[in-house]
Amino acid sequence: MITEQVTSLIRRWRDETRGNVAIIFALSIIPILSIVGVAIDTQMTMTQKNKIQSMIDNAVIYGARSMQAGKSRADVTKDVNQYVAALLKQQSGNVSCTGVALEYVDGKQDINATIMCSQPTTLSNLFGQTKMDFRVRSGSTYGIGKLEVSFVFDVSGSMGNSGKMNDLQVAARDAVDTLMPANSNLANPDDVRIAMTTYDTAVNAGAYFKAVTNKNKKRTISATYCSNYRRNGTCKKWKTASTNVDSSCVQERVGSQAFTDADPGPNAWLEARDPEYVYDSYRNRWSWTSIPDCNDFGPLPLTHNKSALKSYINALDDYGSTAGHMGVAWGWYLLAPTWNSVWPTGANALPYDEPDAAKAMIMMTDGEFNKYFSSGQGNSFDQAKKQCDAAKEKGIVIYTVAFKAPKQGRDILSYCASSSDFAFTPDNGQELKDAYKLIAQSISDLRITY
Repeated sequence: MITEQVTSLIRRWRDETRGNVAIIFALSIIPILSIVGVAIDTQMTMTQKNKIQSMIDNAVIYGARSMQAGKSRADVTKDVNQYVAALLKQQSGNVSCTGVALEYVDGKQDINATIMCSQPTTLSNLFGQTKMDFRVRSGSTYGIGKLEVSFVFDVSGSMGNSGKMNDLQVAARDAVDTLMPANSNLANPDDVRIAMTTYDTAVNAGAYFKAVTNKNKKRTISATYCSNYRRNGTCKKWKTASTNVDSSCVQERVGSQAFTDADPGPNAWLEARDPEYVYDSYRNRWSWTSIPDCNDFGPLPLTHNKSALKSYINALDDYGSTAGHMGVAWGWYLLAPTWNSVWPTGANALPYDEPDAAKAMIMMTDGEFNKYFSSGQGNSFDQAKKQCDAAKEKGIVIYTVAFKAPKQGRDILSYCASSSDFAFTPDNGQELKDAYKLIAQSISDLRITY
């Protein structure tokens, strides 16, 4: 009897204890979820704030350049708000922002900007907090600095479709005007210099072919082949075939210096794009492949000559496939001080650690990176990633423009860009023009003050 009573008491105590634990847990889960929710939403908000900060930093530089070019404060305010709206449109997430409020410093080209934004919450929303507000401020001041920019143009055959080449030429000319305004008050015009190069199936090294390959543009090449085999498969008779080549096309560098900016020389020469002597089993004979071709003219080294830059842009023409990794490499070479032995006097690149100086590359394509020659180094996509990583490690800021490009083209340029804010994906001529203008404004020589 006593045992039954004890057992009954134990059951009642256990049932009551379970109920108490459930009540305690139910009461504690609310503050726990609240703490977790606030932590998650705060992190999301800080991530968005950092992105908005980058936008506003670029926006005040954009506005100051517009004011330097002679625009009124009303027009500058309009330009800055349109600039930010365009960047916000590309921004992932549901952040919403007010217009940008600008303050102008009388007698100076300084601009101060403030923007208010709201980030919708997730778990915090369960407890009545539907958003987190934050404010971002930035300012710019005009400062004389040194700037080197390389434009890298995709001139593959697809650029001849739907007026894309004309759109590119208009956008590039406008970008040059933005970087080199007609009424610039730079003490030394040489403080802003631009270089340009093209790529398609390969790159035309132009007048610099000899300096980068140690070969002559007009040259004779030879190949040894077996003209007669024994029954056991060994060669009975070797012969040598020769052919004349007149081409300044180059392909990727191979070896230990493949993905570096090493000065061309022994063990670091670039590969000349030569025809090959191959056996045609269908015709049962050996023959030379066709002489490789590429775009009609070579790169334009760093210069502040706007006429030369625009002439280069006007001469762009479409041809061949898309060896994008070659474009990245040559865009880097044009900015590399290690290549100064190649370029003419006045086109020498500044040291990477030059005080108050910046280097930027603008990489453009409308297609996939689909042409390469040294398969042992990976395909064009893989080689481009290595080139971009190496260039960025040297401090070169990379902007990318994927113009009506397929997914693979967008993916590689997104990878190469120095940040997501530096990757543009225009789908028409106006958007392309806007992208180049935004990039040119972003890399101007104005400085963020806070």
